[in-house]
Amino acid sequence: MDEALHPDLTQALEHSQRMLQAARAGDWTAATDLQAQCDRLLRQAPVNAAGLMALRRLYQDQQLLLALAAAARDAVAQARTHARSSHRALSAYINAGGTG
Repeated sequence: MDEALHPDLTQALEHSQRMLQAARAGDWTAATDLQAQCDRLLRQAPVNAAGLMALRRLYQDQQLLLALAAAARDAVAQARTHARSSHRALSAYINAGGTG
């Protein structure tokens, strides 16, 4: 029985690491593109015993990627809230100045 890691799984692991790097850099377009490539590789790769360890690592990477995406989403939501508050304050200031 051949226990070597299939080249597609090796490449999927490399893509997974690059996905995490892209996500950490805020390059979600690159992360999404790499995810599609990784998914394609996983669909076509046969899995043996060595592949199970690779799949475990890919799962861990995906969990980390989801956490990074959630943090980015929360940061965007917080920035939106801050921008709305600033806009309301500026509007109130302008309206108060126009009535004096």
